[in-house]
Amino acid sequence: MLPYLAAAGHNLYTKSAHVYLSHMHDIETKYPEVHAHFMQGHHVVRRSDRLWAGLSTDLAIEQVLMRSVKSTGGLTRGRGMGEAQRTQWLLAMPTCAEYNNVMQYVTGAGYKSSDQHVESTGTRKEKDHRDILILNAFLKDRNPFTEDKSLRNTETGMVANEDANTDKAKEIGDKIIVSMSEQSVTNFSFKKKNFAITLDAKRPSNTIITQTPHVDPQLMFQRLTTAGQENLNDMTELFKYELSSFPSSMFESNRLLRQATKSTLADAIWNSGKCHATELPTSDITHVIDGGSLLHRVPWTKGHTFSELCSKYVDLVKKNFRTPTVVLDGYNNHSIKDITHIRHNKGIVSNTVTFTKSMLLRVKKETFLANDANKQRFVLLLKETLIENGIEAVQATDDADLLIVQTAVDKSDTKEVVVFGEDTDLLVLLIHHAKQNLKRIYFTSDKQATTKANKIWDISKTKSLIGEDLCYQLPFIHAITGCDTTSRLFGISNNLR
Repeated sequence: MLPYLAAAGHNLYTKSAHVYLSHMHDIETKYPEVHAHFMQGHHVVRRSDRLWAGLSTDLAIEQVLMRSVKSTGGLTRGRGMGEAQRTQWLLAMPTCAEYNNVMQYVTGAGYKSSDQHVESTGTRKEKDHRDILILNAFLKDRNPFTEDKSLRNTETGMVANEDANTDKAKEIGDKIIVSMSEQSVTNFSFKKKNFAITLDAKRPSNTIITQTPHVDPQLMFQRLTTAGQENLNDMTELFKYELSSFPSSMFESNRLLRQATKSTLADAIWNSGKCHATELPTSDITHVIDGGSLLHRVPWTKGHTFSELCSKYVDLVKKNFRTPTVVLDGYNNHSIKDITHIRHNKGIVSNTVTFTKSMLLRVKKETFLANDANKQRFVLLLKETLIENGIEAVQATDDADLLIVQTAVDKSDTKEVVVFGEDTDLLVLLIHHAKQNLKRIYFTSDKQATTKANKIWDISKTKSLIGEDLCYQLPFIHAITGCDTTSRLFGISNNLR
């Protein structure tokens, strides 16, 4: 066990066990009588004549000495335990133990009621059988003996990242043990970098660039100008050089694109004239739902199966939407919205989770969805569940905004369409792609607003209000002023002029 204790970072156990093992190797020469008893089979402690009652010495200490300390009336219950009390207790325990054994013998009382070993009782056998059935059911959908050789947590399905190396614990521990040889116990110190890396080891935050040192352009500018005032006659020489490692007009200090307040553009259009509807139509309509927005509508509870989570989404869609079509995002490859996804994850880095329909959720929703592989597998499961329940569902190869708009425009050939989403990108694309000669398209949010009513956009009215030329140019205006795929240029507002 020494290599595994060392690899796991149990430093005190590693030192103590190493010293103990060294002493035991010399027991034949230093303590021949003890060695002779060991060789005769007297290497366990027997506190009774019951069958299979031999105990290792450390377990005997726990059952006798430590029980008397920690049980009711012991030294650690309601009183201090200094060196004097500890010494008195240790010296008194052998005598007290003798008295205890004699009293049990005289009275016929003891901890056990029979000589039968506790593991041989019918009750224990029934409990063991139930435990086997529970374990069998647990492993039914979590078979660890698959062709997949990746390290993973059998309980949660969490797959370890490439840095985890607990499968090499023996090799890692052996190296630590070798480094301990010929070293003083008191002086030797363990280094955390030499321990095995587990699945839960701290991972770096999710940033675009981790190797490049952070440079604050404002601080650098202040320092250079301060130094230049003393050493340079002409300060203009300072401004001939780039003062930061990235263009600060387009990127924030964390090297993410400057985030735009996209709602400013939508508010400007809304306030420019009458482009809204007083209410949504109730007959001869179809609903197109943004699956990315829908994904965050249902709270996840630990202990529910993934199949139950998908059923919650089905119930939500059936309850709130008529003839719905759910358009889901795809997460197979990198998309143009990777920067936005990183910002939404707030630096959370999650491992891949291998799960099935009947597997219980064991991690937080935010942690689970921070991994694109997890999100893709769940979206596929959700899509399958929606279709099985008679709900039309489609999935894009990457970002679904364009597919949502195309689906809405296609369905507006025969029916009026209500698009449910929250992203200004959807509004801009709808205004750009919608045709005036088709049925009306409405855009609103399915989010339950607590302070004010949701806006209901009439796309036909909006196109008429701002004009065909501006509708054609609107995606460019939205991109240049900042959206999910482009940076907000410093100093440029999203107001529509």
